[in-house]
Amino acid sequence: MIDCNKIIRRYEKLKSHRDGYWLQLWREVRRFVYPTESDWKTEGSERGNDIFDTTAVESRQRLAAGMYNWMAPPDKRWFELQSANDELAKDEEVKDYFSEVTKQIRLAMANSNWATCLIQVLNELATGIDGIVFADEDQGNLNFSCFPAESVVYANNSKGRVDTVFRELVMTARQMVQEFGEERLPEKVRKAAEKTDGKQDEEFRILHAVYPRMNRDPEMIDNKNMPFADVYIELESKVCIYESGFEELPYAVCRFEKSSREGYGRGPGINKLPDIRMLNRMRQSYILNSEHAADPSWLIPADSVDTKKFNKDPGSVIFYKAVVGGAKPEMLPCGGNLQKLAADIEEERNKIKLGFFLDIFDPLGDLKNITATEAEIRNEGKIVPFAPIAGNMHSELFAPLIHRIYGILQRSGKLPEPPEKLREQPDYKVDYVSKIALSIKKLESLGWLQTEASLANMMQVKPDIVDNFELDDIARDMALNNGSAPKYLRSVKDRDRIRAEREQQLAAEQEAAMLAQGAALAPDLAKAPEAGSPLGAVMSGNGV
Repeated sequence: MIDCNKIIRRYEKLKSHRDGYWLQLWREVRRFVYPTESDWKTEGSERGNDIFDTTAVESRQRLAAGMYNWMAPPDKRWFELQSANDELAKDEEVKDYFSEVTKQIRLAMANSNWATCLIQVLNELATGIDGIVFADEDQGNLNFSCFPAESVVYANNSKGRVDTVFRELVMTARQMVQEFGEERLPEKVRKAAEKTDGKQDEEFRILHAVYPRMNRDPEMIDNKNMPFADVYIELESKVCIYESGFEELPYAVCRFEKSSREGYGRGPGINKLPDIRMLNRMRQSYILNSEHAADPSWLIPADSVDTKKFNKDPGSVIFYKAVVGGAKPEMLPCGGNLQKLAADIEEERNKIKLGFFLDIFDPLGDLKNITATEAEIRNEGKIVPFAPIAGNMHSELFAPLIHRIYGILQRSGKLPEPPEKLREQPDYKVDYVSKIALSIKKLESLGWLQTEASLANMMQVKPDIVDNFELDDIARDMALNNGSAPKYLRSVKDRDRIRAEREQQLAAEQEAAMLAQGAALAPDLAKAPEAGSPLGAVMSGNGV
């Protein structure tokens, strides 16, 4: 039996914590970095009127677009599934199974609204606010929703991973009947839905709660014994209007980066907020000083001119009275150094761009007039600060969503049957092969290339030093790290068979050559040795 009061109390406590510590910060960062989402409850109207420099807005857009194209491009291969068991991962049947599963997951995502949802959540993360995605099935197709953090509260488990999510939403009475049916709706909602005078569009607050079920029967196969509870509560009446369950947590909550002492995350917009405020103030000052320089104020001594006829237009003639101690109108000096201020503004802009990792997503920005090898080494070095961020996104955003999609497709019969050998060890892992992931992996390849170059002279003196390395493994890993599709690599079994066949062919050719050489010598051996030759002396027993 669902205890609605207990769920609501927990929600209100988490909401109070979120609002007290984070809500004002989120409003401020949205104001300067993501103004179109500064009021997430309403649509339309002008926003961002108090922004004098759009560097942060553009940087957020560039970072989101960069992560979209470099981490999870919907039209390209960016992940592969494989067995978590290293030995099974080499098995051809297992590899074929996971290859087909990966293909079906990518196809299902491509045929859904994943691309639209992805860019929304990446913009949230670039702003510095946590990204929340809800994944579910709608009439046989995947459906994704991205929610603002202001509408969601969540709690972590003992491992620091989100396992409980509460989301508050608003629905009309008519929508509630369509979604949940009339049976469990409060009487007030049912009566409103029956009206035709506009009452049917009256809005009600609803709480959606998803949390791990502590008391369930794993042997029972029904919605109310699934690992995660799926509960909807009408908040005014505190009545449960729907109860079901999920096999996997349907929410993915991603923190761009997170402090060990905080439940919510931070990102570039929050981290650079002081610089963003400073740049906005500097840009405002620059605009004011520019206006003063272009259209300066005037100092006019009393009674020196007729102020009604004072004309500041270009080429105008100004008459003044020279009887007041020689005083005359003059321009009010502008105190700002526009050239110095412009340089300071550009420096502040560059600091903000670096904070949004734009040097990573514009790799040729400072890599001109150098060799390709130098460019690659420098560019790989730029990736290092972003590696922990990519790790967060892999573990908190992509892996949970892929796991959720895997489960949905498997239960709907859209995936092949797994091999028998996987039934006892079904665990799998996600291998990421996006540009960012490969750039991080290529650091391993660069490590080998640098090792090889360092040992080049030693190998000439002691060639067997190469026996310390598994060159086959190095070659295969380098191919994958450089972005080659796994299907391009021959299996180890096929590789060894080809080598064995090559050795057999070479041995056969050598044997044939020896036989041919022996056949060529046979006629000469059949002849008697010439008289007086060494061979003749030996054969006659006379010695040399």
